[in-house]
Amino acid sequence: MARMKTFYDELGVGRDASVPEIKRAFKEVAKVYHPDKNPPDKQAWAHEQMSRYNFIFETLTHSASRQEYDNLVRKYESMAEKPAVRRPARERTAIAQEYAAISVEIMNLAGKYTNCRLRMVIGATLGSIASILHLMGIFTSMLDTVPIVFAFSYFFTLIGGGMTVFAIFDYFSRGETRRRINELEERRAFLRQRMFEAYVS
Repeated sequence: MARMKTFYDELGVGRDASVPEIKRAFKEVAKVYHPDKNPPDKQAWAHEQMSRYNFIFETLTHSASRQEYDNLVRKYESMAEKPAVRRPARERTAIAQEYAAISVEIMNLAGKYTNCRLRMVIGATLGSIASILHLMGIFTSMLDTVPIVFAFSYFFTLIGGGMTVFAIFDYFSRGETRRRINELEERRAFLRQRMFEAYVS
């Protein structure tokens, strides 16, 4: 197969372009296709175009997905010439939407996975300070002149305790969270491959 049109061509950069060059090219593309730059009657088209270019940008600025894409391009270019098979636009849109939803879920799970220790510390600290203030208000007259501090100390004791409990739960369910992230990463890799094939075909 002859040299094919690739993500690099869509951004107007060379195949050996650096990440800063890709970012600059993406910003120029966004000036044309961003929904804010288009009239109301072209919003759906602009959203579709920006979703496509966001995927291209994400692919080319992450080393692993860029390598995966480059390998696929080389594979297609080394194959014998044959008629291109285009997926219906509806199918490509569905793949892109599922890819985006999985990416968001991975980010949310990764946040729970990585921040549980920090949330335990913050929750325990907040709860301890608030409970000490609350006990001072019960057993001494130090807070009699500022009753609002006494009320808020009770509230923040509950907040800190709840944060600590949920963080501990997340900490002990890390294995399950990691397993789910791995499953989603595999599904996202499969979808990414299908999106690559849809765009190069």
